[in-house]
Amino acid sequence: MVKYRYGRVTERTIRELQDTVGAENVSLRDEELICYSRDSSLYEYKPDVVVRPSSSEQVATILRLAGRETIPVTPRGAGTSSTGSPLPVKGGILLDMTAMDEILRIDVENMTVEVEPGMVCDSLNEVLFEYGYFFPPDPASSPACTIGGMVANNAAGNRAIKYGTTREHVLWLELALPSGKIIHTGSRTLKSVSGFDLTRLVVGSEGSLGVVTKICLKLTPIPESFATAVFTFDNVEPIARAVSKIRAAKILPDMLEFMSAKTAGAALEYMKTREIPPGNFLLIDCDGSKESTTRDMNSCLPILKEFRPSYIQRTEDPSLREMLISARKAALPALSRLRPTTCMEDCTFPLSRLAEATTVIEDIPSKFASSNLDLANFGHLGDGNMHPTFMFDDRVEGERRAFQQGLDTLYRQIVLPLGGTITGEHGIGVVRAQYIEEEHGEEAVRLMRRIKELFDPKQILNPYKGKGGPWPIR
Repeated sequence: MVKYRYGRVTERTIRELQDTVGAENVSLRDEELICYSRDSSLYEYKPDVVVRPSSSEQVATILRLAGRETIPVTPRGAGTSSTGSPLPVKGGILLDMTAMDEILRIDVENMTVEVEPGMVCDSLNEVLFEYGYFFPPDPASSPACTIGGMVANNAAGNRAIKYGTTREHVLWLELALPSGKIIHTGSRTLKSVSGFDLTRLVVGSEGSLGVVTKICLKLTPIPESFATAVFTFDNVEPIARAVSKIRAAKILPDMLEFMSAKTAGAALEYMKTREIPPGNFLLIDCDGSKESTTRDMNSCLPILKEFRPSYIQRTEDPSLREMLISARKAALPALSRLRPTTCMEDCTFPLSRLAEATTVIEDIPSKFASSNLDLANFGHLGDGNMHPTFMFDDRVEGERRAFQQGLDTLYRQIVLPLGGTITGEHGIGVVRAQYIEEEHGEEAVRLMRRIKELFDPKQILNPYKGKGGPWPIR
Protein backbone atom coordinates (compact mmCIF):
# COMPACT_ATOMS: atom_id res chain seq x y z
CA MET A 1 0.00 0.00 0.00
CA VAL A 2 1.36 3.43 -0.99
CA LYS A 3 2.04 5.68 1.98
CA TYR A 4 1.75 9.43 1.48
CA ARG A 5 3.72 11.99 3.46
CA TYR A 6 1.61 14.84 4.75
CA GLY A 7 2.55 18.28 5.95
CA ARG A 8 1.79 19.58 9.44
CA VAL A 9 -0.61 22.27 10.58
CA THR A 10 1.72 25.04 11.80
CA GLU A 11 1.22 28.44 13.40
CA ARG A 12 1.55 29.93 9.94
CA THR A 13 -1.21 27.60 8.68
CA ILE A 14 -3.48 28.74 11.51
CA ARG A 15 -2.87 32.41 10.72
CA GLU A 16 -3.70 31.87 7.06
CA LEU A 17 -6.87 29.97 7.95
CA GLN A 18 -7.89 32.77 10.34
CA ASP A 19 -7.26 35.36 7.63
CA THR A 20 -9.48 33.33 5.27
CA VAL A 21 -12.53 32.61 7.46
CA GLY A 22 -12.06 34.79 10.54
CA ALA A 23 -10.44 33.78 13.82
CA GLU A 24 -13.83 32.92 15.32
CA ASN A 25 -14.28 30.20 12.68
CA VAL A 26 -11.00 28.41 13.40
CA SER A 27 -10.84 26.18 16.46
CA LEU A 28 -7.92 24.50 18.20
CA ARG A 29 -9.81 23.86 21.43
CA ASP A 30 -9.22 20.28 22.48
CA GLU A 31 -12.84 19.72 23.54
CA GLU A 32 -14.01 20.69 20.04
CA LEU A 33 -11.37 18.58 18.33
CA ILE A 34 -12.51 15.60 20.41
CA CYS A 35 -16.15 16.19 19.38
CA TYR A 36 -15.14 16.20 15.71
CA SER A 37 -13.10 13.02 16.15
CA ARG A 38 -16.18 10.75 16.21
CA ASP A 39 -19.26 9.87 14.20
CA SER A 40 -21.59 6.97 15.03
CA SER A 41 -18.97 4.35 14.13
CA LEU A 42 -16.40 2.84 16.50
CA TYR A 43 -13.55 4.87 15.06
CA GLU A 44 -11.85 7.93 16.50
CA TYR A 45 -9.46 10.25 14.63
CA LYS A 46 -8.79 13.76 15.92
CA PRO A 47 -8.19 16.71 13.57
CA ASP A 48 -5.45 19.25 14.16
CA VAL A 49 -7.79 22.16 13.51
CA VAL A 50 -11.49 22.72 12.75
CA VAL A 51 -12.37 25.34 10.13
CA ARG A 52 -15.88 26.62 9.35
CA PRO A 53 -16.07 28.26 5.91
CA SER A 54 -19.08 30.28 4.82
CA SER A 55 -18.52 30.59 1.05
CA SER A 56 -17.24 28.68 -1.97
CA GLU A 57 -14.33 31.09 -2.27
CA GLN A 58 -13.25 30.38 1.30
CA VAL A 59 -13.37 26.62 0.65
CA ALA A 60 -11.26 27.05 -2.49
CA THR A 61 -8.71 29.17 -0.61
CA ILE A 62 -8.44 26.56 2.17
CA LEU A 63 -7.87 23.81 -0.39
CA ARG A 64 -5.16 25.82 -2.15
CA LEU A 65 -3.43 26.34 1.18
CA ALA A 66 -3.75 22.65 2.06
CA GLY A 67 -2.48 21.59 -1.37
CA ARG A 68 0.56 23.85 -1.10
CA GLU A 69 1.49 22.30 2.27
CA THR A 70 0.12 18.79 1.51
CA ILE A 71 -2.17 18.99 4.56
CA PRO A 72 -5.09 16.51 4.68
CA VAL A 73 -8.60 18.03 4.48
CA THR A 74 -11.69 16.16 5.64
CA PRO A 75 -15.11 17.65 4.73
CA ARG A 76 -17.86 17.09 7.30
CA GLY A 77 -21.58 17.80 7.45
CA ALA A 78 -23.68 16.82 10.45
CA GLY A 79 -21.49 13.82 11.30
CA THR A 80 -24.39 11.32 11.21
CA SER A 81 -22.26 8.79 9.29
CA SER A 82 -21.92 5.25 10.65
CA THR A 83 -18.80 4.42 8.60
CA GLY A 84 -16.07 6.80 9.80
CA SER A 85 -16.29 8.65 6.47
CA PRO A 86 -16.14 12.21 7.93
CA LEU A 87 -13.30 11.41 10.35
CA PRO A 88 -9.79 12.84 9.75
CA VAL A 89 -7.78 9.61 9.55
CA LYS A 90 -4.57 11.58 8.95
CA GLY A 91 -5.43 14.59 11.11
CA GLY A 92 -5.04 17.93 9.38
CA ILE A 93 -7.94 20.27 8.62
CA LEU A 94 -11.52 19.31 9.47
CA LEU A 95 -13.76 21.31 7.15
CA ASP A 96 -17.09 21.85 8.92
CA MET A 97 -19.55 22.75 6.15
CA THR A 98 -22.60 23.37 8.34
CA ALA A 99 -22.33 27.18 8.21
CA MET A 100 -23.09 27.02 4.47
CA ASP A 101 -26.75 26.22 5.05
CA GLU A 102 -28.78 28.55 2.83
CA ILE A 103 -31.47 27.87 0.26
CA LEU A 104 -30.11 29.96 -2.60
CA ARG A 105 -33.00 29.78 -5.03
CA ILE A 106 -36.35 28.05 -5.46
CA ASP A 107 -37.29 28.04 -9.14
CA VAL A 108 -40.75 26.50 -9.42
CA GLU A 109 -41.01 27.34 -13.13
CA ASN A 110 -37.94 25.23 -13.88
CA MET A 111 -38.68 22.66 -11.12
CA THR A 112 -35.38 23.18 -9.26
CA VAL A 113 -34.00 24.31 -5.92
CA GLU A 114 -30.42 25.44 -5.30
CA VAL A 115 -28.93 24.92 -1.83
CA GLU A 116 -25.66 25.08 0.03
CA PRO A 117 -24.25 21.78 1.36
CA GLY A 118 -24.96 22.52 5.04
CA MET A 119 -28.72 22.69 4.46
CA VAL A 120 -30.51 20.11 6.65
CA CYS A 121 -32.79 17.67 4.81
CA ASP A 122 -35.95 18.15 6.89
CA SER A 123 -35.43 21.93 7.02
CA LEU A 124 -35.33 22.02 3.22
CA ASN A 125 -38.53 20.01 2.99
CA GLU A 126 -40.31 22.28 5.47
CA VAL A 127 -39.75 25.15 3.03
CA LEU A 128 -40.49 23.15 -0.12
CA PHE A 129 -43.79 21.88 1.31
CA GLU A 130 -45.07 25.46 1.25
CA TYR A 131 -44.64 25.43 -2.52
CA GLY A 132 -46.26 22.00 -2.94
CA TYR A 133 -42.98 20.17 -3.59
CA PHE A 134 -40.50 18.00 -1.72
CA PHE A 135 -37.06 16.38 -1.89
CA PRO A 136 -37.89 12.64 -1.72
CA PRO A 137 -34.77 10.92 -0.26
CA ASP A 138 -35.71 10.31 3.36
CA PRO A 139 -32.94 8.80 5.51
CA ALA A 140 -33.68 8.13 9.17
CA SER A 141 -31.23 10.93 10.01
CA SER A 142 -33.26 13.49 8.00
CA PRO A 143 -33.84 15.78 11.03
CA ALA A 144 -30.06 16.30 11.24
CA CYS A 145 -28.26 15.18 8.08
CA THR A 146 -27.17 17.76 5.53
CA ILE A 147 -27.77 17.77 1.79
CA GLY A 148 -23.99 17.85 1.27
CA GLY A 149 -23.60 14.69 3.34
CA MET A 150 -26.42 13.06 1.42
CA VAL A 151 -24.67 13.92 -1.85
CA ALA A 152 -21.37 12.55 -0.51
CA ASN A 153 -22.95 9.18 0.34
CA ASN A 154 -25.72 9.07 -2.29
CA ALA A 155 -28.14 8.72 0.62
CA ALA A 156 -31.47 7.02 0.08
CA GLY A 157 -33.88 6.13 2.88
CA ASN A 158 -37.50 5.11 3.15
CA ARG A 159 -38.77 6.34 -0.22
CA ALA A 160 -35.92 5.12 -2.44
CA ILE A 161 -37.94 2.17 -3.72
CA LYS A 162 -40.13 4.59 -5.71
CA TYR A 163 -38.21 7.86 -5.95
CA GLY A 164 -34.62 6.67 -6.14
CA THR A 165 -31.53 7.80 -4.26
CA THR A 166 -30.05 11.30 -3.93
CA ARG A 167 -28.21 10.85 -7.23
CA GLU A 168 -31.48 10.79 -9.19
CA HIS A 169 -32.40 14.24 -7.87
CA VAL A 170 -29.15 16.15 -8.40
CA LEU A 171 -28.96 18.22 -11.60
CA TRP A 172 -25.67 20.04 -11.10
CA LEU A 173 -22.98 20.71 -8.53
CA GLU A 174 -20.49 23.43 -7.78
CA LEU A 175 -17.31 21.65 -6.73
CA ALA A 176 -14.10 22.97 -5.18
CA LEU A 177 -11.26 20.75 -6.36
CA PRO A 178 -8.23 19.85 -4.21
CA SER A 179 -6.25 22.26 -6.42
CA GLY A 180 -8.45 25.13 -5.22
CA LYS A 181 -10.15 25.53 -8.60
CA ILE A 182 -13.97 25.65 -8.73
CA ILE A 183 -15.86 23.76 -11.43
CA HIS A 184 -19.53 23.20 -12.26
CA THR A 185 -20.80 19.75 -13.21
CA GLY A 186 -24.07 18.93 -14.94
CA SER A 187 -26.57 21.40 -16.37
CA ARG A 188 -29.46 23.65 -15.34
CA THR A 189 -31.65 21.72 -17.76
CA LEU A 190 -33.63 18.65 -16.71
CA LYS A 191 -31.54 16.48 -19.02
CA SER A 192 -28.17 16.85 -20.73
CA VAL A 193 -25.58 14.50 -22.28
CA SER A 194 -23.09 17.14 -23.43
CA GLY A 195 -20.22 15.84 -21.31
CA PHE A 196 -19.07 12.99 -19.11
CA ASP A 197 -21.45 12.68 -16.16
CA LEU A 198 -19.19 14.15 -13.48
CA THR A 199 -22.21 14.93 -11.33
CA ARG A 200 -23.08 11.28 -10.90
CA LEU A 201 -19.41 10.47 -10.32
CA VAL A 202 -19.13 13.00 -7.50
CA VAL A 203 -22.41 11.94 -5.88
CA GLY A 204 -21.43 9.01 -3.68
CA SER A 205 -17.68 9.78 -3.77
CA GLU A 206 -17.62 10.38 0.02
CA GLY A 207 -15.87 13.74 -0.19
CA SER A 208 -12.76 12.23 -1.81
CA LEU A 209 -12.84 14.00 -5.21
CA GLY A 210 -13.81 17.55 -4.28
CA VAL A 211 -15.76 19.63 -1.78
CA VAL A 212 -19.35 20.28 -2.88
CA THR A 213 -20.21 23.95 -2.34
CA LYS A 214 -23.54 24.30 -4.18
CA ILE A 215 -26.19 21.75 -5.17
CA CYS A 216 -29.11 22.00 -7.59
CA LEU A 217 -31.93 19.52 -6.95
CA LYS A 218 -35.01 18.63 -8.96
CA LEU A 219 -38.34 19.43 -7.34
CA THR A 220 -40.92 16.65 -6.95
CA PRO A 221 -44.63 17.45 -6.44
CA ILE A 222 -46.09 16.34 -3.11
CA PRO A 223 -48.42 13.37 -3.71
CA GLU A 224 -52.12 14.03 -3.43
CA SER A 225 -52.88 11.05 -1.21
CA PHE A 226 -51.35 8.36 1.02
CA ALA A 227 -52.50 4.90 2.09
CA THR A 228 -50.67 3.09 4.87
CA ALA A 229 -50.77 -0.37 6.44
CA VAL A 230 -48.70 -2.12 9.09
CA PHE A 231 -48.32 -5.89 9.51
CA THR A 232 -46.59 -8.08 12.06
CA PHE A 233 -45.34 -11.62 11.47
CA ASP A 234 -44.02 -14.37 13.70
CA ASN A 235 -40.93 -14.85 11.47
CA VAL A 236 -38.86 -12.69 9.15
CA GLU A 237 -38.83 -15.04 6.15
CA PRO A 238 -42.53 -14.53 5.20
CA ILE A 239 -41.96 -10.76 5.16
CA ALA A 240 -39.12 -11.10 2.66
CA ARG A 241 -41.16 -13.47 0.47
CA ALA A 242 -44.17 -11.14 0.57
CA VAL A 243 -42.06 -8.12 -0.40
CA SER A 244 -40.52 -10.01 -3.33
CA LYS A 245 -43.99 -11.02 -4.51
CA ILE A 246 -45.29 -7.44 -4.26
CA ARG A 247 -42.39 -6.22 -6.41
CA ALA A 248 -42.94 -9.05 -8.91
CA ALA A 249 -46.60 -8.00 -9.15
CA LYS A 250 -45.41 -4.59 -10.50
CA ILE A 251 -46.80 -2.71 -7.51
CA LEU A 252 -44.60 0.24 -6.50
CA PRO A 253 -45.32 1.56 -3.00
CA ASP A 254 -43.22 4.50 -1.85
CA MET A 255 -42.25 2.55 1.29
CA LEU A 256 -41.76 -1.11 2.14
CA GLU A 257 -40.03 -0.81 5.51
CA PHE A 258 -39.01 -3.70 7.75
CA MET A 259 -38.01 -4.13 11.41
CA SER A 260 -37.19 -7.45 13.03
CA ALA A 261 -39.12 -8.28 16.20
CA LYS A 262 -36.27 -7.08 18.43
CA THR A 263 -35.97 -3.79 16.54
CA ALA A 264 -39.73 -3.22 16.39
CA GLY A 265 -40.11 -3.86 20.11
CA ALA A 266 -37.38 -1.34 20.94
CA ALA A 267 -38.64 1.27 18.45
CA LEU A 268 -42.29 1.12 19.49
CA GLU A 269 -41.29 1.33 23.15
CA TYR A 270 -39.05 4.28 22.26
CA MET A 271 -42.10 5.95 20.66
CA LYS A 272 -44.18 5.07 23.76
CA THR A 273 -46.88 3.37 21.73
CA ARG A 274 -48.73 0.13 22.46
CA GLU A 275 -50.99 0.27 19.41
CA ILE A 276 -48.92 -2.28 17.49
CA PRO A 277 -48.43 -5.77 19.01
CA PRO A 278 -44.98 -7.42 19.18
CA GLY A 279 -43.63 -9.16 16.10
CA ASN A 280 -41.59 -8.70 12.95
CA PHE A 281 -42.82 -5.43 11.48
CA LEU A 282 -43.61 -4.42 7.89
CA LEU A 283 -44.79 -0.93 6.96
CA ILE A 284 -46.32 -0.33 3.53
CA ASP A 285 -47.06 3.15 2.28
CA CYS A 286 -48.54 3.99 -1.11
CA ASP A 287 -48.71 7.53 -2.49
CA GLY A 288 -50.03 9.29 -5.56
CA SER A 289 -53.56 10.16 -6.57
CA LYS A 290 -56.45 9.00 -4.37
CA GLU A 291 -57.38 6.43 -7.01
CA SER A 292 -53.85 5.04 -7.41
CA THR A 293 -53.08 4.78 -3.69
CA THR A 294 -56.32 2.89 -3.06
CA ARG A 295 -55.65 0.59 -6.00
CA ASP A 296 -52.06 -0.13 -4.97
CA MET A 297 -52.94 -0.82 -1.35
CA ASN A 298 -55.83 -3.04 -2.38
CA SER A 299 -53.38 -4.98 -4.57
CA CYS A 300 -50.85 -5.37 -1.74
CA LEU A 301 -53.26 -6.63 0.92
CA PRO A 302 -54.16 -10.01 -0.65
CA ILE A 303 -50.48 -10.76 -1.24
CA LEU A 304 -49.61 -10.01 2.39
CA LYS A 305 -52.51 -12.09 3.68
CA GLU A 306 -51.18 -15.12 1.79
CA PHE A 307 -48.23 -15.10 4.20
CA ARG A 308 -50.45 -15.08 7.29
CA PRO A 309 -49.51 -11.98 9.26
CA SER A 310 -50.43 -12.09 12.94
CA TYR A 311 -51.65 -8.48 12.84
CA ILE A 312 -52.93 -6.08 10.14
CA GLN A 313 -53.86 -2.45 10.48
CA ARG A 314 -54.72 -0.25 7.52
CA THR A 315 -55.00 3.49 8.05
CA GLU A 316 -55.40 6.80 6.25
CA ASP A 317 -55.02 8.73 9.52
CA PRO A 318 -52.08 11.16 8.97
CA SER A 319 -51.10 11.17 12.64
CA LEU A 320 -50.93 7.36 12.83
CA ARG A 321 -49.00 7.27 9.57
CA GLU A 322 -46.46 9.75 10.93
CA MET A 323 -46.12 7.74 14.14
CA LEU A 324 -45.41 4.54 12.20
CA ILE A 325 -42.82 6.26 10.00
CA SER A 326 -41.24 7.88 13.06
CA ALA A 327 -41.07 4.50 14.80
CA ARG A 328 -39.24 3.04 11.81
CA LYS A 329 -36.86 6.03 11.76
CA ALA A 330 -36.25 5.56 15.49
CA ALA A 331 -34.85 2.05 15.01
CA LEU A 332 -31.19 2.94 15.58
CA PRO A 333 -31.60 5.28 18.59
CA ALA A 334 -34.00 2.76 20.12
CA LEU A 335 -31.53 -0.11 19.72
CA SER A 336 -28.70 2.02 21.09
CA ARG A 337 -30.42 2.00 24.47
CA LEU A 338 -30.12 -1.80 24.76
CA ARG A 339 -26.33 -2.22 24.91
CA PRO A 340 -23.30 0.05 25.44
CA THR A 341 -22.16 -0.23 21.79
CA THR A 342 -24.33 -0.25 18.66
CA CYS A 343 -22.89 -0.61 15.13
CA MET A 344 -25.32 -0.31 12.23
CA GLU A 345 -24.26 -2.02 9.00
CA ASP A 346 -25.54 -1.53 5.46
CA CYS A 347 -25.97 -4.15 2.74
CA THR A 348 -28.27 -4.81 -0.20
CA PHE A 349 -29.37 -8.10 -1.74
CA PRO A 350 -31.06 -9.16 -4.99
CA LEU A 351 -34.80 -9.43 -4.30
CA SER A 352 -34.71 -13.14 -5.14
CA ARG A 353 -32.29 -13.74 -2.23
CA LEU A 354 -34.08 -11.64 0.41
CA ALA A 355 -35.75 -14.51 2.25
CA GLU A 356 -32.51 -16.45 2.54
CA ALA A 357 -30.56 -13.35 3.55
CA THR A 358 -32.93 -12.26 6.31
CA THR A 359 -32.92 -15.75 7.80
CA VAL A 360 -29.15 -16.24 7.89
CA ILE A 361 -28.53 -12.70 9.18
CA GLU A 362 -30.85 -13.42 12.11
CA ASP A 363 -28.69 -16.45 12.89
CA ILE A 364 -25.33 -14.61 13.16
CA PRO A 365 -25.39 -14.23 17.00
CA SER A 366 -25.74 -18.00 17.42
CA LYS A 367 -22.24 -18.38 15.96
CA PHE A 368 -20.88 -16.28 18.84
CA ALA A 369 -23.19 -17.42 21.62
CA SER A 370 -20.49 -17.36 24.29
CA SER A 371 -19.46 -13.77 23.51
CA ASN A 372 -22.70 -11.90 24.36
CA LEU A 373 -22.85 -10.47 20.81
CA ASP A 374 -26.40 -9.56 19.77
CA LEU A 375 -27.96 -8.40 16.50
CA ALA A 376 -31.17 -6.77 15.35
CA ASN A 377 -32.18 -6.06 11.76
CA PHE A 378 -34.22 -3.42 9.93
CA GLY A 379 -34.19 -1.61 6.62
CA HIS A 380 -35.69 -0.73 3.29
CA LEU A 381 -36.76 -4.20 2.24
CA GLY A 382 -38.52 -3.00 -0.91
CA ASP A 383 -35.17 -2.46 -2.63
CA GLY A 384 -33.34 -5.22 -0.75
CA ASN A 385 -31.45 -2.82 1.56
CA MET A 386 -30.96 -3.94 5.17
CA HIS A 387 -29.17 -2.57 8.23
CA PRO A 388 -28.09 -5.48 10.44
CA THR A 389 -27.11 -3.81 13.72
CA PHE A 390 -24.62 -5.37 16.10
CA MET A 391 -25.02 -4.74 19.83
CA PHE A 392 -22.24 -5.45 22.31
CA ASP A 393 -19.84 -3.80 24.77
CA ASP A 394 -16.77 -2.46 23.03
CA ARG A 395 -14.97 -2.22 26.38
CA VAL A 396 -14.93 -6.02 26.65
CA GLU A 397 -12.17 -7.58 24.53
CA GLY A 398 -14.10 -10.79 23.82
CA GLU A 399 -17.20 -8.91 22.68
CA ARG A 400 -15.17 -6.53 20.50
CA ARG A 401 -13.42 -9.47 18.87
CA ALA A 402 -16.75 -11.25 18.31
CA PHE A 403 -18.10 -8.10 16.63
CA GLN A 404 -15.19 -8.01 14.16
CA GLN A 405 -15.76 -11.70 13.42
CA GLY A 406 -19.49 -11.07 13.06
CA LEU A 407 -18.73 -8.29 10.58
CA ASP A 408 -16.65 -10.67 8.48
CA THR A 409 -19.42 -13.26 8.69
CA LEU A 410 -21.96 -10.73 7.45
CA TYR A 411 -20.00 -9.45 4.47
CA ARG A 412 -17.78 -12.38 3.49
CA GLN A 413 -20.10 -15.30 4.22
CA ILE A 414 -23.54 -13.81 3.57
CA VAL A 415 -23.63 -10.59 1.55
CA LEU A 416 -21.06 -11.32 -1.16
CA PRO A 417 -21.89 -15.05 -1.65
CA LEU A 418 -25.58 -14.14 -2.09
CA GLY A 419 -24.74 -11.64 -4.81
CA GLY A 420 -25.24 -8.58 -2.61
CA THR A 421 -23.33 -5.35 -2.20
CA ILE A 422 -21.42 -4.23 0.91
CA THR A 423 -23.22 -0.88 1.03
CA GLY A 424 -26.47 0.37 -0.44
CA GLU A 425 -26.56 3.92 0.93
CA HIS A 426 -24.13 4.51 3.81
CA GLY A 427 -20.84 4.39 1.90
CA ILE A 428 -17.50 2.68 2.42
CA GLY A 429 -15.73 5.02 4.84
CA VAL A 430 -13.34 3.10 7.08
CA VAL A 431 -15.55 0.23 8.20
CA ARG A 432 -16.15 -1.47 4.82
CA ALA A 433 -12.91 -0.55 3.03
CA GLN A 434 -11.46 -4.03 3.51
CA TYR A 435 -14.30 -5.65 1.55
CA ILE A 436 -14.43 -3.41 -1.54
CA GLU A 437 -11.89 -5.36 -3.58
CA GLU A 438 -13.66 -8.64 -2.78
CA GLU A 439 -16.84 -7.20 -4.30
CA HIS A 440 -15.45 -5.34 -7.31
CA GLY A 441 -12.17 -7.05 -8.10
CA GLU A 442 -8.60 -5.81 -8.26
CA GLU A 443 -8.78 -4.17 -11.70
CA ALA A 444 -11.97 -2.20 -10.96
CA VAL A 445 -10.50 -0.95 -7.68
CA ARG A 446 -7.33 0.07 -9.52
CA LEU A 447 -9.47 2.21 -11.84
CA MET A 448 -11.24 3.77 -8.84
CA ARG A 449 -7.85 4.71 -7.39
CA ARG A 450 -6.73 6.23 -10.70
CA ILE A 451 -9.87 8.38 -10.76
CA LYS A 452 -9.07 9.53 -7.23
CA GLU A 453 -5.49 10.36 -8.29
CA LEU A 454 -6.74 12.32 -11.30
CA PHE A 455 -8.86 14.60 -9.10
CA ASP A 456 -6.53 14.61 -6.11
CA PRO A 457 -2.91 13.75 -7.04
CA LYS A 458 -1.58 14.71 -3.60
CA GLN A 459 -4.25 12.60 -1.84
CA ILE A 460 -5.15 15.43 0.55
CA LEU A 461 -8.94 15.14 0.37
CA ASN A 462 -10.52 12.72 2.86
CA PRO A 463 -7.48 10.42 2.51
CA TYR A 464 -7.12 6.75 3.32
CA LYS A 465 -10.78 5.88 3.10
CA GLY A 466 -13.74 5.50 0.77
CA LYS A 467 -13.78 4.18 -2.76
CA GLY A 468 -10.47 5.71 -3.86
CA GLY A 469 -8.24 4.27 -1.14
CA PRO A 470 -5.61 3.41 -0.16
CA TRP A 471 -7.14 2.33 3.09
CA PRO A 472 -5.93 1.93 6.65
CA ILE A 473 -5.87 -1.52 8.19
CA ARG A 474 -8.79 -1.90 10.57
